Amino acid sequence: MKLNIHGKVLRLVLGAGLTTFLVLGIFSYFGKQVVQQDMADMSVELGAKSASYANDLLTEQLKQTLGELAKAKAQFIDREMSVAREDSEVLANAMTEIMAHPENYLPKTLSDPRTAPVKHGEPYQIFAPDIINNVTPEIQNELALAANIKEILAEVIKTYDGYNATVFVGGEKGWFICAAITHEKGKDTDFNSTVVFTPERIYDYDARKRPWYVSAKNANAPVISDLYRTVEASGENSYQQIGASAPFYDAAGNLIGVAGVDSSNIDIYDEINSFKAGKGTVNFVLDKYGEIIFSTQKQGTLAVKDEDDFSKRHGGHDLRNSSEKNIAAVAKKMVGGEEGVLPVAIDGQNYYIAFAPMTETGWSFGMLVDEEQVLGATKDTRDYFQEQVAKLQSQMRKDYSYINQLVVILPVSVLIILFLMGTNLSRRFVKPINELSDGVREIASGNLDHKLDIHTGDEIEHLAASFNAMTDELKTYMKNLTKETAEKERLATELDVAKDIQNGMLPKDFPDRADFELLATMTPAKEVGGDFYDFYFLDDTHLAITVADVSGKGIPAALFMVISKTVLSNFAKTFYKQNGLAPVVAAANEQLCANNEAMMFVTAFVGVLDLETGEFVYVNGGHNPPVIYRAEENHCDFLDVKKNFVLGPMDGIPFVEQRTTFKRGDLIFVYTDGVTEALNVAEEEYLPDRLIAFMNSTDCRADLKTLLERIRGDVAAHVGEAEQSDDITMFALRFNGGDRH
Repeated sequence: MKLNIHGKVLRLVLGAGLTTFLVLGIFSYFGKQVVQQDMADMSVELGAKSASYANDLLTEQLKQTLGELAKAKAQFIDREMSVAREDSEVLANAMTEIMAHPENYLPKTLSDPRTAPVKHGEPYQIFAPDIINNVTPEIQNELALAANIKEILAEVIKTYDGYNATVFVGGEKGWFICAAITHEKGKDTDFNSTVVFTPERIYDYDARKRPWYVSAKNANAPVISDLYRTVEASGENSYQQIGASAPFYDAAGNLIGVAGVDSSNIDIYDEINSFKAGKGTVNFVLDKYGEIIFSTQKQGTLAVKDEDDFSKRHGGHDLRNSSEKNIAAVAKKMVGGEEGVLPVAIDGQNYYIAFAPMTETGWSFGMLVDEEQVLGATKDTRDYFQEQVAKLQSQMRKDYSYINQLVVILPVSVLIILFLMGTNLSRRFVKPINELSDGVREIASGNLDHKLDIHTGDEIEHLAASFNAMTDELKTYMKNLTKETAEKERLATELDVAKDIQNGMLPKDFPDRADFELLATMTPAKEVGGDFYDFYFLDDTHLAITVADVSGKGIPAALFMVISKTVLSNFAKTFYKQNGLAPVVAAANEQLCANNEAMMFVTAFVGVLDLETGEFVYVNGGHNPPVIYRAEENHCDFLDVKKNFVLGPMDGIPFVEQRTTFKRGDLIFVYTDGVTEALNVAEEEYLPDRLIAFMNSTDCRADLKTLLERIRGDVAAHVGEAEQSDDITMFALRFNGGDRH
């Protein structure tokens, strides 16, 4: 006898239910006790292991956190010293420029504390005791020339407002120019009654004998000096200074003097004391001699020893010789420039000490934390896990008792319910299936407006609703597909227009002249790119060139490229002759920074070639160093470029101008990072070394078109089948001498 769907569903439901409950009942009865015992044992073991693991993990994380905190503090203080050293280099470079080119500067005067009070932060002049009553015209003239630094001194000292700081320059002939922040802002200082940042009375001060001067002079390079002592006018209440200084020279390379910045150890101590990892934390600084020079501990092993007696420093209290062996071992690692977190015992009490090097000064920052501060949190974690295990075991006992009751009652109740539900379900199941089948055939015939009206409250209704939704989505998809196709065509058209506009912005008519050759190419990674090149005449004999790379790709980069190209060109044509190339780039940077909310930037190499003399003036704003080919040596090398900052993200920064001279046949090749960072399928870069090697292996005397094609071919050979990853711009300029015909 064949059964219909109704009978099949009823038999299936009842048979499956009865069989399932019989099998589950047998397995549950025999397995319940085993599982219950195993779960209890596993919960105890898991709780113990979890507590132990969490304890170890939390301890390591806390130790790592201490190490990171110590490292961050060391780097912060080190950065402050680095800024002082960089400021001293800026002052020294400015003084070298002034003293090496006196013809470019007019004599200037400075305030003299012997005749009138000095204003807050105002540069003033003094003389060493051996020349104060015998200032020769030569010394006076040199001081008047050096006084051109006073505006820079005044600007630099403003950046130290709020600190006990001094910026200064001192000459080998005994003159000294200084600007200080040591007294109440807005009031004058009378040096006849008080002295600021000098080791003796102001009229007895000789800069040439000070540690910051001697150390920079001996090193012939920028330095950060060790701590040195200074005294107030009364000769009492001494405090320590640390200075950053750098030498400066005349045009012949002779030492003229030293420029620098110094500040009080009080400011450094405040920086160290402002950070605490917890109650009882001790912060300290160890110098390169193993001696503690700063500490928040007033007494004890890590306190500063003989702070007021410099005669006992540099070896008298070397922490590496401490009777506390573990402290001595840590001190050796700190002096050695290591970093880490180690357990130590001091006076019978356990601590953790985290330390990190301060590379600018050669010091090391240390942080001592009580062991209880580190391990206190782990005890709470262990107790928490043990409490949770106890709760889990109690809950498991309750659950198993409840399950035992359900095992007896549930099978009988469920079988009765299954019989009743199966009979009703089988009847309700057949009717909507037939309706669904008829409706699907109607939809399949192409009538997407037909709707299935089935309300069974189960999967069949959901299936019917899915078919209805599918027809709606198909109709919507067909409409959207038509709209998206039109939109993509419009975008493609706009990108083609943008590409044509960008190509039109780049000069294509390369001059055909005898005194120089010039050729450039730009291949964007997308439809439009951020690279650009430019060249134009500033007058009959000066040719300006630019190669630049805007951050990012696509239309945003192309827009910023147009702005950058226009700004650089306008400023160069406007005041290059009066101010030089570095001010042109600085002014362009100021203009690009204005309203640059997207924080885009551009790397740029800007140069001006004198077609009569071959002198080439250039400024490199964060761009790749160009390749220079010297015809006489028939050899290529990278052009020496200073590390100037990129243009766009930060205003108020200086740019360094450099010069070289081209001889007949010399060539400069400027490119963007799309050349040296071109990736192959293995994501390996082309690299600058391969570029210079290839150019030395090829004939750089060939015509520029052939030379650029060869370089592009070598890049393509490296890239292979890989997709172009960045815009590629190449620019070549060959100098052929002064004949323009």
